[in-house]
Amino acid sequence: MANFLLRRLVFSLQKRFFSAPTTSKSTSIRTTSKPIKNSSTLDNTPSKTSFKSTINDVSSSVPPSFSIQYLTNSCGLSLNSAISTAKKITLEEKNKEHFDSVISFLKSHEFSDTQITELVQKYPAVLQCRILTNLKPKIEFLIENGIQGSNVPKLIISTPAIFFRSLDAQLKPAMALIKRVLTSPDKLLVVARRGSWILTTDWKSWHKNLDYLIELGVPKRRVQELLVLQPRCLYQDIERIKYGVEMVKNMGVKPDDVKFIHTFRVISSLSELGWKRKVKVFESLGWNSGEVVSTFTKSPHCLSCSEEKLRNAMDYFVNTVKVDRRTIINYPKILMYSIQKRVIPRYTVWKILEERKLIRRSQFIWVLNKSESDFIEQYVTRYSDLIPHLRSIYLSCKEDSITPTSS
Repeated sequence: MANFLLRRLVFSLQKRFFSAPTTSKSTSIRTTSKPIKNSSTLDNTPSKTSFKSTINDVSSSVPPSFSIQYLTNSCGLSLNSAISTAKKITLEEKNKEHFDSVISFLKSHEFSDTQITELVQKYPAVLQCRILTNLKPKIEFLIENGIQGSNVPKLIISTPAIFFRSLDAQLKPAMALIKRVLTSPDKLLVVARRGSWILTTDWKSWHKNLDYLIELGVPKRRVQELLVLQPRCLYQDIERIKYGVEMVKNMGVKPDDVKFIHTFRVISSLSELGWKRKVKVFESLGWNSGEVVSTFTKSPHCLSCSEEKLRNAMDYFVNTVKVDRRTIINYPKILMYSIQKRVIPRYTVWKILEERKLIRRSQFIWVLNKSESDFIEQYVTRYSDLIPHLRSIYLSCKEDSITPTSS
């Protein structure tokens, strides 16, 4: 019954807001009915009292009509989305002029209709923000700090909370802290895109983390690199930061080493239990604890690989390519390459050339480091006259890599 009533109400709203031609009689819902005689065959029929209660419940769940009308006609929301959004906020018709001014203001700063729709869906309260004391000074603040043009709406859409944080107490000190480390507006824009939340979250917490790393001896340019590559890494509990630092230092990597930040990034993303599990995976593949540390410091992101990927890579390199374990330990980066998309297609070409004695005997792993264009030029195009189908063989291997399970 409730579903039937709700459908009737939605139909009525659609007719009203979209001027649908009236083809049926009035859709008003009668709230009275004749008494129903008590009968065992009508046990599931609602009584007069429950019928009225159902109508009242459904009616109260439908937001004010102006809110829905404005959200659909002026903000571009679908009817269902407008009904859902209108439950979060009440838009009064007497304030329509202000809502229109907000939309016009946003459009004047390169917000497209689609972006306005997305913003209102995320934060409908933006329509109630004051322009002169809220929206305008905050957008001007972003522009003054190098975020301009179409980048303004992109940043706001990713973090609408900017409009709901204090300019003086939050946004300004957070921006000052970021600019203390960053040296160019371009990098600021990268950080703003990658971790836009950094402007709206508690800046005091990651201020401590920043100071700790700098006092520890991590060069400012390395901290800048960390902020650009993974800003969330700085937004952790200070004890977590200290744990990661100690782990890296115990591996023999000094704070001023170029490897420090990359090693710290991976360590800080792993729990102590997660680290132990990764170590056990490598040990099960034949590494001892010292070799695991050596592998990690040479190529920190190896520990970001899944256990399945590591096992598949070791199996292919050792049993098919015949690379000895010591070589892999010395050059662990090869474990990160996709077996299906990179290693197998290149090794297929390599074996053909080697069997034809067209290349000198050398380590296959060096071929993996080459860019795609360099590999094709040096190992495919160069020998296409002698082996006409070499390119098609290579491309076929790469295409086949789309369907198999991940490497």
